[in-house]
Amino acid sequence: MEYLYVMIGGSLGAVLRFIVSNYVNRTLPLDFPAGTLVVNSVGSFFLVFFIILSIDRLSIDPVWRLFFAVGFLGAFTTFSTFSYETIALFQDGEYTKAVLNIILNNTVSILAGVTGLFLAKAVS
Repeated sequence: MEYLYVMIGGSLGAVLRFIVSNYVNRTLPLDFPAGTLVVNSVGSFFLVFFIILSIDRLSIDPVWRLFFAVGFLGAFTTFSTFSYETIALFQDGEYTKAVLNIILNNTVSILAGVTGLFLAKAVS
């Protein structure tokens, strides 16, 4: 039954990632993979926020943690797309953009996670 929760959460997270990433890329035509940056950062924030809150404050059934943290947010964030886009930038000779993509995805996602940690602790 746990696999079913992860599968359903993953399906929903993947669809939302597709929607959000495409929307961001269309709305912010930066010639840069901003959609992936947004989903990775937002997903990092919500993953840390949810885990801390569910451990410190809320009594959440572990199955729902699997659904949301492993399934939904696991599929919503995307390291594989980040890797592909970075390699594509390098192959296209866009070295500055490739390095910027690496720095921003890692830095902003970690800062978003830290923000989620502090907010979750503040409401606990």
